Amino acid sequence: MRLFLTTLALCGSIFLAESALSNGTDDLDVDYAERLPLVDQAMFLDITRHGDTYVAVGERGHIVLSRDGRNWTQAEVVPTRATLTTVSDSGGRLWAGGHDAVILTSGDGGNTWTRLFFDSERQQAVMDIYFTDPDNGVAIGSYGLYLKTMDGGETWDDITIDEEGGYHLNSMIRYDDGRRLIAGEAGFSYRSFDDGETWERLDLPYLGSMWGALQTSEDCVLFFGLRGHTLRSCDFGSTWTEVETGTEASISGGAGHAGQFLLAANSGTLLVRDDNRDWQQVIHSSGVDFAAAIATDDGRFLLAGENGIFEFPETVAEGRDND
Repeated sequence: MRLFLTTLALCGSIFLAESALSNGTDDLDVDYAERLPLVDQAMFLDITRHGDTYVAVGERGHIVLSRDGRNWTQAEVVPTRATLTTVSDSGGRLWAGGHDAVILTSGDGGNTWTRLFFDSERQQAVMDIYFTDPDNGVAIGSYGLYLKTMDGGETWDDITIDEEGGYHLNSMIRYDDGRRLIAGEAGFSYRSFDDGETWERLDLPYLGSMWGALQTSEDCVLFFGLRGHTLRSCDFGSTWTEVETGTEASISGGAGHAGQFLLAANSGTLLVRDDNRDWQQVIHSSGVDFAAAIATDDGRFLLAGENGIFEFPETVAEGRDND
């Protein structure tokens, strides 16, 4: 069975035994991520950019850094061995989260990290983190996890956005005017007109799981997920249309740059679109299950997933042996 199925992590239903650590944030209670010589070939579940550095996170607390997206070094200090499912650059810092509801932050570009929150008894995974400034942020995740901080992550409050919910909250988008969207599981996706103070459930035409969200213009957004299903809305979620992708591969990541958009899916499947044309399917030679994507300034896309970080368009160095 493909290792990528643990990214449901991205659905929060699988939790690794080695991450069952004790509660608290004292250093004596922390197991640090092991430093490994071939860590760049591990499974990575998300990737972001902080200044001129790319940062990817994945299994067993692995975090790697790169200036060019091709040569990766491991972060020096990562105070967790829980699988990390999300990383973001917001509020002037790097934030990462994952299994056991762990939340980490870095103020030095990703080389050293501090653990701010952790609770193995929750059996929940953090799927996305968003800060509007250094003090105010939220973390969302599996089984309705929604944590809010107003002091830079020192304390976190549990918030319930839907009494009938309890489903996985997988990805958040925030518009410049404070409106927010959450892509979630089993049709439980949400929108907020008041910067997350209140939420209302969206009426989606597909009730399967939406694993990610991508803003494609000032007004339009894509939700994507299970079995290749992709939904598009240009009126802040009031109406949705199903987008024909031509694949049943589940889609977990997306990115855009200079009018080109890419969706990353299972079994090496990539969906690429230029200038509002139809989506074109490409099969990456690696054949791996992808979890996330990010665009580079030089027109490439970096793809996080099974066995490391890959590129599109491919280079000669791609197409590793994945047996």
